Amino acid sequence: MNGIESFWSFAKRHLAKFNGIASHKFLLHLKESEFRFNYRNTNLYDKMLVIVGKF
Repeated sequence: MNGIESFWSFAKRHLAKFNGIASHKFLLHLKESEFRFNYRNTNLYDKMLVIVGKF
């Protein structure tokens, strides 16, 4: 499976949990899916602490 197909498979599974998303919030949810996909093998809590400068 190539990269984009892998991402869309991941994103569809993640976004399906919301049972519908308002159109004005879709890009935010998609960016969250992108972040989770890019760091899927990393502890997200630790990564968020680094991003906000607490670690």
